[in-house]
Amino acid sequence: MSSMRQMRILYFAPRSCWPLDTGAKLRNWHFVRQLSRFARVTYLSFADDGAVRNGRARMGAAGPAPHPMNDIAQITDQVLTLTQEKPNSLGKILRGAVGPLPLVVLNYTTSAMRQELARVLDEGQFDAVQVESVHLAGYLPLLRAARNRPLLLCDWHNIESEVLSRYSKNAPDRLRGLAAFALASQLAGFERKVLEQFDAHLTVSERDREKLLALRPGLRAFAVDNGVHVDEFAGAGGSASAPRRRIVFVGSMDYRPNAQAIVAFARDLWPAIRAARPEWRLTVVGRNPGPEVRALRALPGVEVTGTVPDVRPYYADALASVVPLRIGGGSRLKILEALAAGVPVVSTELGAEGLALRDREHALITRNPEAIGGALLELDADPALRVRLCAAGRALVQSRYDWSVVGDTLARIYQQLHQQRRGAPGAPAPEAASLAAPAY
Repeated sequence: MSSMRQMRILYFAPRSCWPLDTGAKLRNWHFVRQLSRFARVTYLSFADDGAVRNGRARMGAAGPAPHPMNDIAQITDQVLTLTQEKPNSLGKILRGAVGPLPLVVLNYTTSAMRQELARVLDEGQFDAVQVESVHLAGYLPLLRAARNRPLLLCDWHNIESEVLSRYSKNAPDRLRGLAAFALASQLAGFERKVLEQFDAHLTVSERDREKLLALRPGLRAFAVDNGVHVDEFAGAGGSASAPRRRIVFVGSMDYRPNAQAIVAFARDLWPAIRAARPEWRLTVVGRNPGPEVRALRALPGVEVTGTVPDVRPYYADALASVVPLRIGGGSRLKILEALAAGVPVVSTELGAEGLALRDREHALITRNPEAIGGALLELDADPALRVRLCAAGRALVQSRYDWSVVGDTLARIYQQLHQQRRGAPGAPAPEAASLAAPAY
């Protein structure tokens, strides 16, 4: 990558990437870390809740970094964060209903960020801008007007309209279902328009890449997997043959698909599972649990931890990590973490979506959440199956999903895009098929 050493990249994200307590933050942090191998990176975002209260700040003033990996200031030119305006205000709701920008985009579109982005673009003279998700597409006119015309890449953590559409079919009541359906339809149209305004697109899976290509054939789109720092989780799951009594569910509890999944699982399915194995306990691990999730503590054998400094101790005596998702999109980093820790995963098909997992080889994958209980009992009764899943799951993440492997894919994409932009002799147009990770 010596030809790209002086490349400058603006990494533009909806949120800061510290602390590392959500899948989006993990992807952002590790992407920045990998990009910094061959480029100078500036990170611009809104502050995470409570991180910055007044205006612009550099990382040194923006918040604590209790783990050295969190200190993004060590690997970037600068980190800038702005306080976000209150989301879902009445004015934004009304403008979202009748204007060109959907509410989920308006929530991240502010005059203060426009001013800051304009200043950063003018001073930075970037070669590329990587925009994290369609939520920031309201700034496209400003990005496209930058005087040195940087490459514009959109990283799709999910196809947001698909997540909303799925939620509309599983909403707790008809009113919220209709509202989600209307927003999903509006957002789908907006996404189609956005596709042609970027120079390239990144997705978390080949499945999502194909979804974008179905909307815009010939689109320059690349699958860049989510990943895991495999060595960091090595041995966290303990001995694969040791007896286990904990079932874990790990995920951000302020993410609606996670909260809905664990509430339904704990209330509807856990009682029968515990009747068969009264010594088992269900441990719900994740930040910001809402009232519905906290109320699960009243159920026999259920514990809700809230935010924890380190998830690894909860894998130490876990029989399995369950992923009973009914809605969602993208791919689950927590599945990769469990596999890296040596803990079997029992997931719905939707929960395992986007990952190269084969049923009964890397994980137990069920058609629906109702089948998870039977899979857990089978796993408990067959220690050899557990050992096989642990070994195959860890081998998979080691070879395909370690962040160093993901980073190499990202670097090759940037290298070819950069060479093509510069008109390097013999530089081929980037082809996603040639850059993708090996098939499984």
